[in-house]
Amino acid sequence: MLDRLKIAALAAGLLIAPAVASATTMVTPGGSYDLLADDFFFDGQFEIGQAADSYTFSFVNTSSRNAALSILGGTVQQLSAAFAGGVSVSFGSIGPFDFAQDETNGFESQLFVAAGQTVDLIVSFGNVIDTGVRAGGVADIDFAVEAAVVPVPAAGLLLLSAVGGLAALRRRKKAA
Repeated sequence: MLDRLKIAALAAGLLIAPAVASATTMVTPGGSYDLLADDFFFDGQFEIGQAADSYTFSFVNTSSRNAALSILGGTVQQLSAAFAGGVSVSFGSIGPFDFAQDETNGFESQLFVAAGQTVDLIVSFGNVIDTGVRAGGVADIDFAVEAAVVPVPAAGLLLLSAVGGLAALRRRKKAA
């Protein structure tokens, strides 16, 4: 009997749980993206001679009441080409992550984004120059942004009902 209840509970849980498929969305500079809709990825390949620039990517928490935990991770690779003056990456109130010319390294951080809030990810870089490692080289900046809703649990209600239940049990024992 207990085994049947376990199987029924598992089946009910699987039916209730949402089945969500997620793919990665490639982002482009100047775009605005729903932070909760997907995971986002940018893979910038910069050829020697490309002029310095600054790219802005906007991410919006479209939830009307839940905050989101956003996770940013990425790399700057300057092997066969480099950014004169380096690279700077900032995400909302986090950063900047600064990388000197010829520095190859990664970065990672987290940011809470309030319901309805928009945060900008800004990538600034210098002119792409030849490092002399190999002809026709490229420098690379890539990042990924993922987010998850931070639920506001009904902890207060749960605590009150537990305390109320304990009080009811105590009264019952005293009455008996």
